[in-house]
Amino acid sequence: MSKRIEAYELVHLVGGGSRRYQVLLQPGSDFSFTHGKIAHDDVIGLEEGDTVTSSLGERLIVLRPTMSEYIAKMKKGSQIVYPKDIAAILMLADIFPGARVLEAGTGSGALTIALLRAVGDTGVVISYERRPEFQAIAEQNIERFFRDVKCAGGSGKLILKTGDVYESVEEREVDRVILDLPEPWRALRSVEQALRPGGIMLCYNPTVLQIYKLTKRIERKYGHCLRVTGVYEVGMREWEIKGRSMRPQHRAIVHTGFIFVARKIYNGDER
Repeated sequence: MSKRIEAYELVHLVGGGSRRYQVLLQPGSDFSFTHGKIAHDDVIGLEEGDTVTSSLGERLIVLRPTMSEYIAKMKKGSQIVYPKDIAAILMLADIFPGARVLEAGTGSGALTIALLRAVGDTGVVISYERRPEFQAIAEQNIERFFRDVKCAGGSGKLILKTGDVYESVEEREVDRVILDLPEPWRALRSVEQALRPGGIMLCYNPTVLQIYKLTKRIERKYGHCLRVTGVYEVGMREWEIKGRSMRPQHRAIVHTGFIFVARKIYNGDER
């Protein structure tokens, strides 16, 4: 990857405080904001971390966005999975290079982006979404990230499908199943058919009642093939350092969702 910023690259211009502007650099164009105007040509050719000065004297740092920063500013059709939860999902689901991952639903594509980068060039992500309008937004977000963000890294193969995993799925012997659905217990039949022995199912849900219903459905009907391995929630709080003072921020991101993990097994009779 070039150290220097290139034309048609997506960058963030970072000012004081929390001010951050996302700009797709196009030769001959300008970026206007409350503190003046910046010519895209003045940014193209700079090294990442350099500063650029607006027409009114505002200095901004030029950086390539991280995946987390890109997700925060991308277009959203539905509520996305928070980056703190995405990080835990990748670890708890043990997403590895070359994995075959079935995801439902795609939503705005935030988790899909992370899965595609984690499975690497030899992996594949098959993502189901019932709502075509959300699928279109997700496809744009995913394409833009891997095309315009020069530090995005490699991407696995993406297969987008319009369908309802509550009804059925075509895939078999996938390594991982990731469900971001309001009623994941209704998809357990599809999970049983699609997931290979030893594979991992992970569900992401905001309420404890959803997790309770999912657990009870597994106990009653799918205990022979799914073994629950854990239920988690992830909190995150920033700290502030100013001079000789160090203290936690007053606001924190605490509960956003539960992460439910189970593994595909077979009982002795079936084996």
